[in-house]
Amino acid sequence: MKFLDLFTPIEKGNYALTDEAIYKSIKYGKEFIPIWGGSKQHTAQDRMVSIEGRTKKGELIKKFQGEGIIISLDGSSGCMTYKDNNEKFALNHHAGFFKVKQEAENIIHPMYFAIFYQNQLEELSVSDGSKTVTPKQIYKTDFDIPEYEEQEKILNATMPLFTLQKKLNVVMNTINKIKSMTLSQSYLNYQEKDVPVADVLEPISGNRGLTEQEIYNKSILHGKRFTVLSGSTKEETKLGEIPLCEINGNKLNVFEDQEGILIIRKGKAGNAYHVPHGNYTVNEDAYIITIKKDISFKINAKWVLNTLRNDFFEYSSNADNGTWNKTKFFEEVRLDIPEIDEQLSIITNYDKVEKIESKITHLLAQINKLLSKHIISV
Repeated sequence: MKFLDLFTPIEKGNYALTDEAIYKSIKYGKEFIPIWGGSKQHTAQDRMVSIEGRTKKGELIKKFQGEGIIISLDGSSGCMTYKDNNEKFALNHHAGFFKVKQEAENIIHPMYFAIFYQNQLEELSVSDGSKTVTPKQIYKTDFDIPEYEEQEKILNATMPLFTLQKKLNVVMNTINKIKSMTLSQSYLNYQEKDVPVADVLEPISGNRGLTEQEIYNKSILHGKRFTVLSGSTKEETKLGEIPLCEINGNKLNVFEDQEGILIIRKGKAGNAYHVPHGNYTVNEDAYIITIKKDISFKINAKWVLNTLRNDFFEYSSNADNGTWNKTKFFEEVRLDIPEIDEQLSIITNYDKVEKIESKITHLLAQINKLLSKHIISV
């Protein structure tokens, strides 16, 4: 069956619904609702917008509600999230929403489609460094749909997994809010004050042309492996592993046997994540920031991430597809550096939260695997 035999046309979210516009919506007050875009899952409520909010162009935001499916159209393109009647939300133009047609209500269950047809839609994505899928592609696609009774049997059998998944996502929402905060305390002793960040930190640029296709082609080569990081959402920053090689005639920029900070350069610009000790490379949508090896100061990478989190965002543009200004950041930002024991004391709780996050992420991954195995057996 064709998509439009089953569902309403995909309604895209607002253009120009930038971080700046979302922030300005506070002045309108009233009810605040979550806003999502091209993410892998539309569950973590990391941004909220007023229902009376406006885009950067002054247009009233679209409000979505009712049983249906959110689909990412770029970024994590093809990824879908089922929504019931109770939730109200907004979308930017990187995502869309659709519902089951009235005449197809006994043919397809929206939750079933959102879970078990995601892989088929992901395969439609165009891989050229930034995956996209268009409504036109989706409308042309054929879907093999089992009998409605069979769909219900599968959903009933797997409902305990969905319930657990929902509870874990609520906990992850709380963890994300905690991790987005800048923890602070009054330091007693400093190694140095007002230090230019360029004196203690250095960036490693991404590799132009390091697409998913290129990663696949190079992955068969032998040699020391480097995990490929990207500028997409945190859950999917790892794109695979490749050895030292050349990309479009240029030697691969790598980051060896260190920890650091991943800075998103394009898209969700200014978002930053800790990179554990290891060997990495990165595509052109992000940077890795490392601590210089020849400095006299003792500095912890997680402390840097926590301390400079707001600065990373400050040097990002407010466009829908924002960019991070590396040059100005390294020219202008300065840092007060406390003694290392005081740095470590402030990230103790951060580490505890990260351990809980790691366990929940693992559980969610196992749930997704179980669901994938279930559909194969149908």
